[in-house]
Amino acid sequence: MSSDPGIEDSAAQAWSIDLPDAGSTRSAYTISARWSDDGSRIWITRSVDPRAWPLLDAARPDIGALIIIFGVVAILIGIARIFRRPRTAGRSYCRRCNHDLNAVHGERPKSPRCPECGLPLDGRGTARGRARGSRMRRVAIPALAVIACGAAIFLTSIDRHRSSRGWSPAWPVAAAAAVPQWPWWRSSTIGQPANPVLRIDALRVEADGIRLESSVLIDGGNPPWVERPDDTVLAWTEYSEDTGYVPRVGWFDTVSGRGGSADLTREHLPVPAICGWSPDGREVVALLQFTESGYRTRDDGSAIIDADVMAVDTQTGAVRTVGRGRGRAIGGPPGWLLCPAIAALGTDPHARAVTLAAEQEKPSSRSTRGGLALRELTVIGDSGVRVIPLAGELVEGNWGMRRAWITTDGRLGVEFTVYQNANPELQRGPQRFIDLTSGAVSDPPLSTTAAYPATSRTNGPSPDGSRHVRIEVDWSAPDTVSRIGVVVTPAPNE
Repeated sequence: MSSDPGIEDSAAQAWSIDLPDAGSTRSAYTISARWSDDGSRIWITRSVDPRAWPLLDAARPDIGALIIIFGVVAILIGIARIFRRPRTAGRSYCRRCNHDLNAVHGERPKSPRCPECGLPLDGRGTARGRARGSRMRRVAIPALAVIACGAAIFLTSIDRHRSSRGWSPAWPVAAAAAVPQWPWWRSSTIGQPANPVLRIDALRVEADGIRLESSVLIDGGNPPWVERPDDTVLAWTEYSEDTGYVPRVGWFDTVSGRGGSADLTREHLPVPAICGWSPDGREVVALLQFTESGYRTRDDGSAIIDADVMAVDTQTGAVRTVGRGRGRAIGGPPGWLLCPAIAALGTDPHARAVTLAAEQEKPSSRSTRGGLALRELTVIGDSGVRVIPLAGELVEGNWGMRRAWITTDGRLGVEFTVYQNANPELQRGPQRFIDLTSGAVSDPPLSTTAAYPATSRTNGPSPDGSRHVRIEVDWSAPDTVSRIGVVVTPAPNE
């Protein structure tokens, strides 16, 4: 965790801070900002290069090949020296010219200098004769170790791709990628890592400025994440090659700088989704959708799939299954496509957990922007499971559901994820509330709409509307982001 004090401009009452690790070409394309619900923090998210030395990492195949070549050359030179300079075990030889000094093993030569080349025979001037096999081992073992090290570096760093010629190592040089029909094509990873990570910076907004409270790096590219209701803990799902494709939930406390993770299951089939937090803010809510090839198609072409509601205690790491809801898949066998789904936990025994299944719609006469059509609500309680069909109301201009919660008046609140904006500005998705008894869908109440409008907030206002945030990216250096700044200013109408 690192912390830099914000800089206050007392004349304009504007606060600014520069973010660390700005020297990445990739980060400017994915950087975004988001106010916390209470306006006490600003979340800055961006994809970053986790490598300390990108150029060195990009040259790893070449470094590995050079190490292999060095080991092979060392073996060849060593073998040549052994055959060109034969020695008898137990005798002494001049180290420079290999002259037999006629000294018995354990005795020093009588002459102080080599009679052949004049090398002083004190210190390291004398070499003890060894058998050829022993000399071979002394040369081959270190050289083979060097070759093995180079091979490990080479094989673990080259890219492989499927082509008409089969699997080909992408080597020897990145510049060869520009050559048409190059058989060993390789794209350079200097400016863009093969596996970027998501960095989330928590900026604390105080009475006299802003400061970097803490930062966390999340593997897996750009996974969805949610903040706890008190805006102090972040949670996300991990499902990638790094975890062996075992669904996992991770969390990070921005105040203490500590975090943890827990596997939702040891199986590889379920696909995880982060959903939100329990009403008391102690457990992370996640959803596991089980993928298989034997779905039964319904009349509308979709299929109902199993979806387990999971709860992870961030204090103990304990994982529990709350209940089984329903998700949807479309497309038909064998290429079924999972639809967006989300879950929430409640305190009412009749609604301990709820799942909501939606379906992505493309732009059409119904909507020029497309969006999510709400399809089905599943309420899991002590008395059983109730399935409430929804009318397919369309929530425009979004591609997923970010978080969900159950309100005190018995409704499911859902915040949707808007499409990524090309400009590095604050966004917050639209919200809908669904009655857990009738399935009626409504917009947020007026008191909430004032703070969280149902459209993308591209100007970056705080929840109370008193301040704005913007991100400044400096591209003055060639192909490199030399500075990423966050500026908080008073609202224009103040």
